[in-house]
Amino acid sequence: MNDSGMNTSQRADWVAPDCAGLNFYDCDQGLNLGVARYLSADLRAVVEPHMRELGQLAGSRLDELARVADRHRPVLHHRDAYGRDVDSIEYHPSFTEMERIAYGQFSIHRMSHVAGVFGWPEPMPPLIKYIFQYLFVQGEFGLMCPVSMTDTGITLLRNTSTRDVADKYLAQMLSDDIEQLYRCAQFLTEQGAGSDVGNIEVVAKPDGGQWRIFGDKWFCSSTDAEVILLLAPRKARPWAAKD
Repeated sequence: MNDSGMNTSQRADWVAPDCAGLNFYDCDQGLNLGVARYLSADLRAVVEPHMRELGQLAGSRLDELARVADRHRPVLHHRDAYGRDVDSIEYHPSFTEMERIAYGQFSIHRMSHVAGVFGWPEPMPPLIKYIFQYLFVQGEFGLMCPVSMTDTGITLLRNTSTRDVADKYLAQMLSDDIEQLYRCAQFLTEQGAGSDVGNIEVVAKPDGGQWRIFGDKWFCSSTDAEVILLLAPRKARPWAAKD
């Protein structure tokens, strides 16, 4: 209100204040209560310092890197200096540093698949992974899609692939060395179904010892990933997939 009693507030006044500089773990009372309630004391003692560390990064360094990366978007290079087709993607150093934090420092893509992350003798329960994802995305949201696709891609290969395919890719997909890591992308999204797996129309059909794909995909994150999975059912739904 001003001196005349008129309301002079602007819409911007209704927006929450900038959270830059906060520790997103320490300031989240609900998360702290949940951690205390659902994690065993020994597991909590191991993971909580790392959650607090990521909470601090999310409100500081990770936030700074995300802002820089947003101003320096990836650049697609169709050809090299000799005119050869390369179709390579150039990332700003701010983005690659965020990758190092997600994949290397905190092992978000692998912590529920391998023992030894943060010294814990078993793979982390899924709840732990989701807490780290929750903290990370408060500083940088877009990168979590490639991280999650690598995580779920590991599950897909372990559960559905042949032994030779798993042996070829899994070890490097499970690496926490960003130079050795095989990231995973997934062609899931379609124009009609979006990301609704139950309504995708692309179909895979066996043909002489190999699979042929019928249909169109529309979108793929992390298109320069070292491993790319294309999601398609083996049998068309009655309302979907026409050759």
